Amino acid sequence: MSAIGLERPASPTEQQDAAAPVLRALAICDLTDSTALINQLGDRRAAELLRRHDRLTRDLLQRHGGREIDKTDGFLMIFERPVQAVAFALDYQRRLGELGKQENVPLRARVGIHVGEIVLWKNSASDIGRGAKPVEAEGMVKPVAARLMSIARPGQILLSGVAYTLARRAHSEMGDYPALRWRAHGNYRFKGVPDPVQVYEVGEQDIAPFKPPAWTGKAHREIPWWRRPSTLVIEAAAAVAVIAVPAWVVLRSPPAIAFAQRDWVVVGDLKNLTSDSNFNESLQSAFRIGLEQSRYVNVLADLKARETLKLMQRDPDKTAIDREIGSEIAIRDGVRALILPSVAEIGGRVRVTAEVVDPRTQTTVYSESADGVGESSVLSSLDKVNAQLRVRLGEALASVTRESQPLEQVATKNLDALKAYSLGDKAYDKEDVKTALDFYEQAIKLDPGFARVYVRQSKTLSWIGRKADAWKALASAELHTDRLSPRDILDLDAWKASLNGPQSVAIDKWKSLTLLYPDFLNAQGHYAYFLRQFANSYGLAAVAAATKCASPLSPSESYCHQLLGLLYLGNERYDDAFKQFVASDMKGSSTTADRARALAAKMQFAKAGEFLQHASSGSRWLDVEARMTPIAISLDQGRFEEARKQIADARNVAATFDAPLSNRFLGVEAGIAPLIGSDPRTKAGEYASAVVQELNQAAPASRVDSQLAVLFAAYLAAHAGNVPLAEDLLARVGPEPMSGEYLALAKLLQVVKAEIARMQGRPSEAIGLIKKNLDDSALCLAHVVLMEAYAANHDFAAARDEAKWLTQHRGRAYAEYAQGERLLPYNVVQTDLGWLSMAEFSARVGDKSEARTALEEFLRRWPSVENQSGVIGMRIRALRAELG
Repeated sequence: MSAIGLERPASPTEQQDAAAPVLRALAICDLTDSTALINQLGDRRAAELLRRHDRLTRDLLQRHGGREIDKTDGFLMIFERPVQAVAFALDYQRRLGELGKQENVPLRARVGIHVGEIVLWKNSASDIGRGAKPVEAEGMVKPVAARLMSIARPGQILLSGVAYTLARRAHSEMGDYPALRWRAHGNYRFKGVPDPVQVYEVGEQDIAPFKPPAWTGKAHREIPWWRRPSTLVIEAAAAVAVIAVPAWVVLRSPPAIAFAQRDWVVVGDLKNLTSDSNFNESLQSAFRIGLEQSRYVNVLADLKARETLKLMQRDPDKTAIDREIGSEIAIRDGVRALILPSVAEIGGRVRVTAEVVDPRTQTTVYSESADGVGESSVLSSLDKVNAQLRVRLGEALASVTRESQPLEQVATKNLDALKAYSLGDKAYDKEDVKTALDFYEQAIKLDPGFARVYVRQSKTLSWIGRKADAWKALASAELHTDRLSPRDILDLDAWKASLNGPQSVAIDKWKSLTLLYPDFLNAQGHYAYFLRQFANSYGLAAVAAATKCASPLSPSESYCHQLLGLLYLGNERYDDAFKQFVASDMKGSSTTADRARALAAKMQFAKAGEFLQHASSGSRWLDVEARMTPIAISLDQGRFEEARKQIADARNVAATFDAPLSNRFLGVEAGIAPLIGSDPRTKAGEYASAVVQELNQAAPASRVDSQLAVLFAAYLAAHAGNVPLAEDLLARVGPEPMSGEYLALAKLLQVVKAEIARMQGRPSEAIGLIKKNLDDSALCLAHVVLMEAYAANHDFAAARDEAKWLTQHRGRAYAEYAQGERLLPYNVVQTDLGWLSMAEFSARVGDKSEARTALEEFLRRWPSVENQSGVIGMRIRALRAELG
């Protein structure tokens, strides 16, 4: 498969297909007020209703001979004839009304239909595998249809003049529509379209509005200038101005702020004017938690605000975010408003106040306050202030009421617990994991039902490899889901599936969360992360989600730059990958190791080594895991003895605190046994024994990792000729890999079965097993097995193609995750051996020139192996004899 940015040129046939325009009817439909619908119904019910809508649309599309091209909030469809498009649209509006009655919600849609020449082309299988649509459509017909749809009213179907003429002529073919009406709306001017477009409406009485379409900035009716709405407005304004201006001067309201849905706010540091210092950290966190329940208002993460302070050359630990500083942060980060909370004692009562400040003028636009008696009233007052603020910013009162829960419920009424949670988050943001966990534990002791803390604790423990403990924390959170907001419940559900559930389900849950909360940037990051980790996907969906998460507004911006760099590396975009790693402001071992990988993929080993010298995260587990990278780079340079020592050292260190981590390095040693003078069969057996024991003792959260280790051992055993051991390991691995829901396991299981078939003399079966699901998310190891199966089947030309794939995908070899990067060194070795294999297969097909070139390239990488007595040296000498 070609990497992004490195696609092969289109063949002459493909180019001809893409350049041949066809005359088609194009329809665009859009469900109106879908956002309001979600607010009205809630996330789960709205998602189910939208799924029913999509099924209804596709059923009608099939009935009327249409074809779906694209789908975002609506559908883009093509039809052979306009009469089919009109029949579809009529049935669609009728069925949509019926669906709305069933659900007791108003469902209306806008439809635009135009006829013209469309250029259609099919995307390649590799592009589709990375998230592209199967078919693309372009041409002027598309923007005209879109303009028609945009000016349509809810329930309205608009056609261009040419579509109307052709459809009206053939209307007898449409079936029984007794209340069918057609109406002309005159000529319209569309922005970007040189000639006026005749606009017609078709519909059924009591369904269609039969009203003039709306005017927009990009479309208006062609009428004399003195009858245009803008002229009439000016005349009316002139008549009213004499009265309105004096009245405005006398009665004008306080200044307002242009706040729109999903705009962002900066929350300043809470100003504590009481004598109770306990309010400092606790109320700051509580205020943010309350405001974050809104899907209308987005809150800039405190971590991001502190990072902006660094860019302002201010100490984030000593600088208070007040009116002046907060306004500058808002302007720098493109945030709409600053909110300044405060708490004070007034007349024996505790008053909570929040000011909304325009950052450009530093003027208070408005403020909200609530009073109570004593410390116990403060959280209730915060709830009131948050609700009032959200309404003032434009959120519907019904939405605020439905989506908000009291802070005592979604957080804790214990202010000391809130303070410990806040301090834990600050330590976590500084990557001080030990301190963060200590504070989280303290918060839990103060309030054992503080569900939000358990979730954060679980994610932190998982990050440092303590998956069993992470699972226990998650189980505790599940006991208190009544103490979480709706968004946090969905986040918990997705995290649970990620930690110990079907991987395909986990990916779907993160995707759903990103669709329901598109500005929940951490969810975007998790979606991209698990696409790579579970599905081995480096395609457009993963890149798009990681790009959103790498937004300057994201609390995980640094990490998401790193993740985006790994995705670019997996797509052979080495320079782009390195830029992302540099953009990441993290200092841990994983980031410096990733920069080294990007350089090593380009064969810049000296520079890569400079980064490896400074790789340290402060976490023993992460630092040992990161040793996979220097091992891979040593092997990449043919330094096998150096790699052997690195493996032994990593195994010994890991064995002192984490046996499964030590086993990963035993697997690396077994994989490269021929290169370091060990017996592959013996080493595969040792590795198999270790990982079977690991699987038997694995906690639920670690089971998938152990199963993948067993599958890798099965591959190594089969590859070394011990097929009975490989089959025994498959019998022990459990049912999950066969279910297809554990994507990483399913991919490796397919490879193992193919390798067993090849070693048993059934190369055709092996080829079929790999090619069945071969796409851009296939493991590098799948290409290795496919290459060797082709060779065993004497299809040396196809084998050479797979060898070329390996040599051309060094970035993917360095980027592939495979449950803890346990395949990283093996993958990298295969990219180097790919040159030797390509030389051998080129010789077999009679291309001695390419064979010599490939052999020279291989020896440039591993110059010392030619004179060795091992299997590689034997292959080289045999090849030289064949080339003469």
